[in-house]
Amino acid sequence: MNEVRVAIDAARTAGTVLLGGRASRASGLRTKSSRTDPVLAADRAAEAAVVRVLRGAYPDDAIVAEEGSGGGAGTSGRRWYVDPLDGTVNYLYGIPQFAVAIACEDAEGLLAAVVLDPSRDELFSASRGAGAWLGPDRLAASGASELGTSLIATGFAYLADARAEQARILRHVLPRVRDVRRFGSAQLDLAWVAAGRIDGYFEWVESPWDWKAGALLVREAGGRVSELPHAQRGEPRVVASAAAIHDGLSSLLRSAVQTR
Repeated sequence: MNEVRVAIDAARTAGTVLLGGRASRASGLRTKSSRTDPVLAADRAAEAAVVRVLRGAYPDDAIVAEEGSGGGAGTSGRRWYVDPLDGTVNYLYGIPQFAVAIACEDAEGLLAAVVLDPSRDELFSASRGAGAWLGPDRLAASGASELGTSLIATGFAYLADARAEQARILRHVLPRVRDVRRFGSAQLDLAWVAAGRIDGYFEWVESPWDWKAGALLVREAGGRVSELPHAQRGEPRVVASAAAIHDGLSSLLRSAVQTR
């Protein structure tokens, strides 16, 4: 699919920018939603690289990018979601767990997705109806069938009140699963669900660029992804997992939200 090829080109271009900027990774440091929510010159440079490639290939498509450089609503009816550096805090600290994530959506839903892990040179890709892939290898979500022996990933918010709610929910979840991992990149968490490296994932994520690319990977790898209703900050919004544990994990999360 041409959209996947273009997204791969854009992601690899951004990945080169990110790897090249590691020596000066704190350059341009600012904060956004809170003092623990950083944005770097690397975020902006990687996003500019992605937008340039996408705009050159699809000038009539809308581009929704995290740092706001997409510009224009588009006229084609298609939309690209761009997270140029998912895992900015990891990148800032020199932790090699960050990604470039790109997804394309049309009137029928998610069409194409790429998640690139530049540090490991792992390229995850998917297109609607054609499976999910890690390089040349087709991905399959894990065969986990029991929640109690499933390894689950999550992430935490930048806002203190949301973190407090997430800590409360985690106290309910942790005793009922094998263990919980927090790696620091939502899109890589989702890609790893698609690859069967972890059995499930949940998080409070608000913006489409934070999860849409990974969601297509999971679905095309035979897993399931749901959006949960949430009434306040910190409550899980997106849950993704192996198919057999999805209902159980979703039910556990709903119960955790309601338990006070």
